[in-house]
Order: sequence, then structure tokens, then C-alpha cells
Amino acid sequence: MVDPISDAERSSFNRRVTVGVTLLVGLSGGLVALQMDPTPLQIVGAVAFGLVVGYPLARFVVPTGPAPATRQRKRRRERRIEENPFADGGDGDERDDGTGSNGDDGAGTGSRSRDRGGR
Repeated sequence: MVDPISDAERSSFNRRVTVGVTLLVGLSGGLVALQMDPTPLQIVGAVAFGLVVGYPLARFVVPTGPAPATRQRKRRRERRIEENPFADGGDGDERDDGTGSNGDDGAGTGSRSRDRGGR
């Protein structure tokens, strides 16, 4: 079975695609300039301008950040926790001092802890 792509592989691929798109736009600027019988300085200028325009364009086009599947899993996990207050393993009623949310210390003085046998 094929393993999922790691974050390092994904960022390496995105970096390569960004460089490739930048070079493609820069070289296409030089090729367009060649059609007008330019001087060598004009060709270099066209390529440089194409690289300057190509980099922000590549950064806009190439996705960054975590993989879409990772983002989707994270959203599902957050939604599950919001919907289920018991998802973290606790009931959410315990305070740090060991008493419940109603201030009951567990000694049987609360209204729910009455002896049911002596109705």
C-alpha cells in the first residue's frame, strides 16, 4: 500500500513547482522579446522582468500550508470535539479543587446523593 505524502516531500514539491513556474514566465518574457529584434540588454531586461512578475504569480498559484486531507481531518476533529463535550475524556464538570460544578465535595450533602432506601 502507498504511504501518504509527508510534509517535507510536499513542501519540496511545492518549492520546485514555484521555481519552475517562475522560470517559465521569465523565459517566456525573453522569447516574446526575441520576436521584436531586441538588443541583448533588452532580452536580459525582459527575462528579469518576467522573473520578477513570475515569482509572485507562482506563489499565488502554487498551494502552501498543510495538505487538504490534513486540513479536512483537523476540521472534522474540531467539529467532533465541539459536538461532543465528552470527547476529551472528561465530563467538563470537575474543577481544579476536586469539587463538582455545584460545589458538592462528594460527601453526600447534595440533593442527588440522598439515601434512596429510606423513602
